[in-house]
Amino acid sequence: MTPIPANSIEFEYVYVANQRCECGGYFAALRQELRQGPVGPVDVLTARCEGCGAERSFEFDVRSFFAQWKKYGRFRQTDRRFREAMQHLRAGRLEEAEVALRQVVDAEEGEPAFAWGHYHLGCVLLLEGRAEEARAHLERAVAIQPLEPEIHQALAHALEATGQPEDAQVHRQESTALRARFSEE
Repeated sequence: MTPIPANSIEFEYVYVANQRCECGGYFAALRQELRQGPVGPVDVLTARCEGCGAERSFEFDVRSFFAQWKKYGRFRQTDRRFREAMQHLRAGRLEEAEVALRQVVDAEEGEPAFAWGHYHLGCVLLLEGRAEEARAHLERAVAIQPLEPEIHQALAHALEATGQPEDAQVHRQESTALRARFSEE
């Protein structure tokens, strides 16, 4: 398993809390352990599903901030940017929302594995008529959180807009199946 890129400890917990179990429940962190991986330090969070009790481990690549104390609290800035982006989005200020969301998922200053950041950026880009760019961010969001029906639905819209109706139908069906499976209709 390739470790998940993380630029802060706080994000590791956010990432885990946003992951769905196969049963539809969400995970809660139980314990954290720092290990030495083949290319550097890896933080391992073991979590338990709040729905069925299944345990799962998540490995995070922490090289971007490990032993760099000034960088440890930077998720607060990412969270602030995300909240700012949501305010812009609610107010219909798409350009401002896009700028803030790009900062949220930035590989250096944000969190590149923040699925909801990619999801909302993809939605903004769709609203701006930039379907190809939107598709890339929505595909990234699906890769990070494959069990979220909303993300599959948005990707279906992007695929339809880029002339890929068969692929769009696959994601629409996945969205419908996930909603039925998790009783969210």
